[in-house]
Amino acid sequence: MKKLTAPNRNFNLDIIRIIAFLFVPSVHFFLRNGFYSNNVDNMPMYIMTFMRTLFLLCIPLFLLLTGYLQGNKKITPDKKYFGKISKFIIPYLIVMTIDLIFIRNVLNWEYTVKQYVENYTSFTHYSWYVEMYIGLFLMIPFLNILWQNLKTKKQEETLVIVFFILTILPSVFNVYQFDAKDWFSAENDTYWTLFPNWWTGFYPIAYYFTGAYLAKHKEDMKLRPILAFLLFMFTWLMFGTYAVLRCLNTTASIYSWTNYNSAGIYFMGVTLFFFINSINFKRVPNLLARFVGKLSDLTFGAYLASWCLDQILYTKHINVKIPVMEDRLAVYPLAILLTATTAFGVSFIVDLIYKGGQALWRLTSDKPKKAK
Repeated sequence: MKKLTAPNRNFNLDIIRIIAFLFVPSVHFFLRNGFYSNNVDNMPMYIMTFMRTLFLLCIPLFLLLTGYLQGNKKITPDKKYFGKISKFIIPYLIVMTIDLIFIRNVLNWEYTVKQYVENYTSFTHYSWYVEMYIGLFLMIPFLNILWQNLKTKKQEETLVIVFFILTILPSVFNVYQFDAKDWFSAENDTYWTLFPNWWTGFYPIAYYFTGAYLAKHKEDMKLRPILAFLLFMFTWLMFGTYAVLRCLNTTASIYSWTNYNSAGIYFMGVTLFFFINSINFKRVPNLLARFVGKLSDLTFGAYLASWCLDQILYTKHINVKIPVMEDRLAVYPLAILLTATTAFGVSFIVDLIYKGGQALWRLTSDKPKKAK
């Protein structure tokens, strides 16, 4: 068995990126199958609440990866760097065009010209992440200047903690209705505001700096994989139980205390990231390493492309053929397999179009040298 021979790839990080993507259609499985209309009052709903809590780590894992890979790089905020945003924008435009062709010819939805334009500019079809990531991408050089000019580890820890306090900690305090009889219940979200709440929307920066910290101090934070795994399982058990108890006998929902900027999701994301990154893949077949690396590269396009199949898979098949929502849990593996496979296939085509366009652009833009 040959060792991994691609020194520019980190197999652990490729695995994290693929898992993060697989959590995306998994979250949407609950969005599309009627989960949020049912009361959490039986064993299948308890199990699905635990599952959904895990799958909400999709965005945190992507953001932690960004900080881990980019946070300690010297990045100059110049034309060359900002031009790299095209590698996100152009695939997004290609996927959205595919979506619109699908909408017109398969779903037979009638759109006005305004609606067609708004599909590109309002970042619909699961692509809100692109809108968020564009802003993060533009800020990365300046976030790195701040991060890399901190003098000590203590200052770095203080910065991570400050952003945790600003963006994550409100989900611990501002999530209870203390004047209600069932103050612990999540039946409604008219909660008391006991902690400054304005900065919660900046949670991507909290994950970014956390990822940068994990990368810079990874040698000081080594744990045996089994201990890292147990730490992750403990956080999942604790927060999953909390989510079930709060939703008990009420309809499930993505409340502020169980969203991407919640403390439970934050610690689950960090511990899962830490666990996967702690595994020592000593011997990886070269073919497998290349395959996993390619899938990892295709996750961005697959994320965007996963919308199309969901429109048919749930409304025309799963939800029709399985009328009882709890029974739909049995087809979760098949649903994710179909969605992920299709999405990776579309992403592969988008990647070919994008790279072909790049090659054509370079070919046509190269000016012939003048004869001396």
